[in-house]
Amino acid sequence: MKMKFMYAVVLALVTFAFVGCSKDKDEPIQTGGSIDAAVGNYKGTIKIIGGAEVFNQILVVTKVNDKTVKVAAQNADLKLPVREIQVSNNYNMSIQALPNEPQGSFIFTFENKGLMFLAQRTEEGQLQYSFEGTKQ
Repeated sequence: MKMKFMYAVVLALVTFAFVGCSKDKDEPIQTGGSIDAAVGNYKGTIKIIGGAEVFNQILVVTKVNDKTVKVAAQNADLKLPVREIQVSNNYNMSIQALPNEPQGSFIFTFENKGLMFLAQRTEEGQLQYSFEGTKQ
């Protein structure tokens, strides 16, 4: 299970690198546009690192401001931390966390309306978890 999780994290990082690279080194990376497409409810699987895998769960993404989304599990019984993630819109292909975001990783893809999310621990005793699902 840990190997699958690490594979997913590596895949997400490679995706960040690939989407963010430009063919022309002099041309700046173009970002911009609304992050509103990522706002909504997602249904999928929550994997608590070192714990259970919980199916058919809802993750709620709300907009805090033009550069930040808030991510929370709808099921409060899981006691998962709420995260505010700084994101950017990349060519209307994906909305993803900024590379130095300490709260976690966030990738929403426009094509399949899928979300991959990893909440990092920011305090001792917090649960670390990942989520994969699609927008409802």
